[in-house]
Amino acid sequence: MKKLIALLCVLALAFGLAACSSNSKASEETAAEPSGEETAEVVGTVNTKDVITVGFVQLVDMADAQQMHDSFLKTIDDAGLSDKIVVDFQSASGDTGTMSTIIQGFVDNQYDVVVPMLTPPTQAAVSICGGETPIIFMSVVDPVYSKIMPDLDTVDPAILATGTSNTIPADLIITTANDITPIEEGKQIVIMYNTSQNNSECTMNAAKSFCEENGFPYEVIGYADVTDAITQAQSLDPATTAYVYVTLDSIIASNFNQLGQILADAGIPVYGAADAMTTGGAFCSYGVDYGTVGEMTAQMVIEWYNGTPLESMPCQQYSDFTLVINEGVMNQLGVTLPESYAAEATYVSTNAA
Repeated sequence: MKKLIALLCVLALAFGLAACSSNSKASEETAAEPSGEETAEVVGTVNTKDVITVGFVQLVDMADAQQMHDSFLKTIDDAGLSDKIVVDFQSASGDTGTMSTIIQGFVDNQYDVVVPMLTPPTQAAVSICGGETPIIFMSVVDPVYSKIMPDLDTVDPAILATGTSNTIPADLIITTANDITPIEEGKQIVIMYNTSQNNSECTMNAAKSFCEENGFPYEVIGYADVTDAITQAQSLDPATTAYVYVTLDSIIASNFNQLGQILADAGIPVYGAADAMTTGGAFCSYGVDYGTVGEMTAQMVIEWYNGTPLESMPCQQYSDFTLVINEGVMNQLGVTLPESYAAEATYVSTNAA
């Protein structure tokens, strides 16, 4: 009897171990083979279609935006893919409500990828697409500061966004300003920024930090819109203002003429964070080849179309900046460029208002 009981115990133990082994193996197989839903989530960041639809949204209508738009479409056409990568271009004409409606339409119509131009449309796309539709943004100032990417090399799986950035460093502009128009005793730099635009706030903070690190006297002035910016500019005293640095702001960049004229008439040099400001009446800025930015963004869309996972596509940064001088404003201010700057400058004139 004792032998029988012992035998049964052994058999029970063996059966239990076998069951445990079987369950462990099943668990390993389950972990190794994701469910269909999980697989679909991974595959969703890789294109498998022969024809894709791209929703391309632009916030403001200006020359820089037109260059990026034209180059983007030309690059796709030159690659022989205009019938495979179908682009639906929509302009919000400066209206943020219209911009959000356009992006929602892309999502509702199940477009394969969204291409927002500039920071505000990209932030709206991140909010509306909700990590379901891939985003390849164009010309975002600082995608990390704007919480679009955790860093420039990493795509957040909860956002699915990467693209191109062409930020002109604030320290480059302020260093240039100090070389061309040195800060006189009793004067300070005035940094103007749009309080409602993330990209403007980002470049303001960069400029502030650079001034503090180098002991440059400065004042920060925020404005709510173009009218407010003009009012703030009219209050500036040439006797205490060395120069004005206007941070990156797409709205004021496309409506710069009046602001530029007020400051030039006051004898205050204006340095802009975009060359559109210089053609609008600022004295100096650095320029970007916006055609190249459009081409860079289109190449990323083509890579994604050809099967490159979005996660394998870091943000592409433009860095070949060109010094841009408004010759008419320079003459009005009576500024003489140092020889090294004069040799490399591109000269422009103010566009008609």
